[in-house]
Parts: sequence; C-alpha cells; structure tokens
Amino acid sequence: MQALKQSSRENIAGKALVEYQIFDVKSPIIITFSPAGYVLTSKDVDKGVAGWAFELFKKHKINIISFTAINEKHWFSVPEVADYIEKLSPLLNRFQERLGYGVSMGAFASAFYANQLKLDRLLLITPMDRPDHLKNLPHFNHAADFEGKITLIYDPLCPVDKEFALMFPPQTQYLKFYSVGHQVIESISKLGFLKTLVLSFIKDDINPMEFAINARGRKDLERYYSYLKRNPTKKNTAKRRKVIKDSFLNWNLKNPTAPINKILSKLTKGVKKRLPK
Repeated sequence: MQALKQSSRENIAGKALVEYQIFDVKSPIIITFSPAGYVLTSKDVDKGVAGWAFELFKKHKINIISFTAINEKHWFSVPEVADYIEKLSPLLNRFQERLGYGVSMGAFASAFYANQLKLDRLLLITPMDRPDHLKNLPHFNHAADFEGKITLIYDPLCPVDKEFALMFPPQTQYLKFYSVGHQVIESISKLGFLKTLVLSFIKDDINPMEFAINARGRKDLERYYSYLKRNPTKKNTAKRRKVIKDSFLNWNLKNPTAPINKILSKLTKGVKKRLPK
C-alpha cells in the first residue's frame, strides 16, 4: 500500500470490507469498525452494500475509512486485518487529526488498534470484550497506553458492559445512558440524536449536559421498561418491581400498537434472514 487514493473499496481476504473516501487531507479522518450486528456476507460485498457508517460520513464530506466484518464476528482480531492496519498506519500521518469510532465489537477494535493507527480521539459506545474462543489472541489492555481523549458511552445498569467500560484509562470521559442494557446505540438512534452526537464528536464538541437531557427521552422507549423488568442488577425491591410494572403498563396504554409493531418487526427481520441474498 503506497498511498491512499481518493476512494477505494477492498475485500480483505474475505475477512473485512475496507471502504474509504478522502475529501481533504487538512481535515480530520475518522476510522470506524462495525458492530457485531452489522456483519456483511460475501454476497453483500459483491452487491456493493456499503460498509458500516460509511455513507453517513461520505454524505457529510468527512474523510472516512470504514472497516466492516465479513461473514463472521471476529472482533477484527485476525491477521489479515492486522496486516492491513500495519500498512495503513504510516499513511495517516498527513491528516490533521485521526479519530476512531466503534460500537460493541467495533468499539473493542477501535481501542485495540488506537495506538497503531495513531488515533487522537475515540468515541466508543458499549465496548464489548472478545468471546472466550478469541481471548488467546494478543492481549487487550483497555487502551491503557492510549494518551488521547476517550469518550465512552454505556449503561451503568448493564453489569457486563459496566465492568468492561470501567477498565479504560483515567482520561476516559464517561457518558451514561441508563436502563437500556447493551442497546445504547439503538436507543440513541430511536430518540433521533445519534447523528448529532457523532458529528459533535468529529468537532470535539460533545456537551455532556446536552447528552444527559437528550437521554431523558429513553422513558419514551419500550426498551427502557422491558430492560428494567429483567432486574439486571438483581437489586430490585418488591416496591421497585411494582413501580416498574405500573410504569410499563402506562407506557403500553399510551402506545397501544407497540406490541403488534414489535411482533411485525421480528417477523420481517426473520423473513429477511431467510431470503436469498
């Protein structure tokens, strides 16, 4: 890899789709890694399906390099991706600022490769550890050696995510989105401020108070009540369980079509998975 072209789309050994668009080398470049919920098949790649988050940044004319897993959830911990990143890294020096953005599996990868890619800032949403069968790969130190700024968004009531999130270094800025479990990005998206949040990150202008105000809208989401009903922290008292149950009932009364829409959505997703691609 001798130089970055203006745009490129490359299938890395059937493991990852790397898609990029360069607009202005004097502006920041953002490098994204896809979450476990966005894994492309080889047929998707052949058909030209875009990499995760690629179209958003391209639309806003932001320099973007998008890594998207192909066929399997490998946490980007595969030699083919590591080799590509090793060759890519020296080509990023010309950019004014290098940013990393990932969710869940992609947040792990963003932090894992942060130093190698010489990233300046990270936006990590609900970073998730590798599954047991991948933990024999190179050690992950939760970006302990990373000296840049980290913004990490998670739900403190999700025990697994909380444990992993709090292992990041002291300079990490935490934004808490309560009571939705691992579905933080889905909830932010449903509330309509995901794009604003990400573009604010590009400008290094995320306002924690504004985030907290927007996050209050989670009480309009079904996920807020259904997750609390699970008693994720195992600390709910009888009184607390009754409050949650009554609140969920009131939510359903205000949203009478929600259960039907949820069933239809699941059926639609099931049918799509069975259709040939």
